[in-house]
Amino acid sequence: MLLTLLPAVTLAADPPDPVLSAEWAVLSEVNRFRDNQGLGPLRMAEDVREVSRERSRSMKRLDYFGHVSPSGNDASDLLRSSGVGYRAWGEVIGWTVNMELGEGSRWMVDWWKNSPVHRELMLSRAFNYAGVGIAQEGSRVIWTIVFVNQADSTAPVARIGRPNRTSSLRVAATTQTVLRWWGHDRPLATRTAGLDSFSIQHKVQGGRWQTVIERTTAREASWNLSPGSHLFRVRARDNRGNTSYWQDATRIEVPGPRVL
Repeated sequence: MLLTLLPAVTLAADPPDPVLSAEWAVLSEVNRFRDNQGLGPLRMAEDVREVSRERSRSMKRLDYFGHVSPSGNDASDLLRSSGVGYRAWGEVIGWTVNMELGEGSRWMVDWWKNSPVHRELMLSRAFNYAGVGIAQEGSRVIWTIVFVNQADSTAPVARIGRPNRTSSLRVAATTQTVLRWWGHDRPLATRTAGLDSFSIQHKVQGGRWQTVIERTTAREASWNLSPGSHLFRVRARDNRGNTSYWQDATRIEVPGPRVL
């Protein structure tokens, strides 16, 4: 496999849905195995996933099976040529024949579990991300997982109110409105960046979003709101600069004064 001739992103079409589902199923099985051993989950990294897919596709295309290509390159060469940063990497490969993808994903992970070298990689504390790539060749399926240790690129989570609270609140016109929010940085098996801050935006129904609080570590604030319909939303930021999406807005209805 002449990795130096490959583009950073393969030009092959996106895999069909059953293949995508099987790739996720493999990672889910690996993480279930890790959880049973008291280890944190690995998160799917799309750039590493593309490398894994190309590893499987190249074995199919060039008709070989091994961690080193006929030209002497391995997954680390493809990671570098694709611009994927990492501190450490590992790879497990395998193949199944005459199995549906769902059955094959479970069988393949079970096989890796029972191989000491593959088991060690799946249970390594050195990795925090992985990519799973599948290539089909008739009834034969080639499976690849590339594991990496790389900087946190996973967005944190933020919500207004308690996780199970309704998204619409009604408050009295004469009272001060207290808004509370929560959030956390999604944990990685290692190198979790940690939560840095929150930003809050507000708008009156029909108006534009305005940032009212930026980069705060506080988890509540209060406003005297005018009568009408108000919308608030929150976004979290971690110490690597990854930000969450603005979550679905929380609506606060403030009634107008009573006319006697």
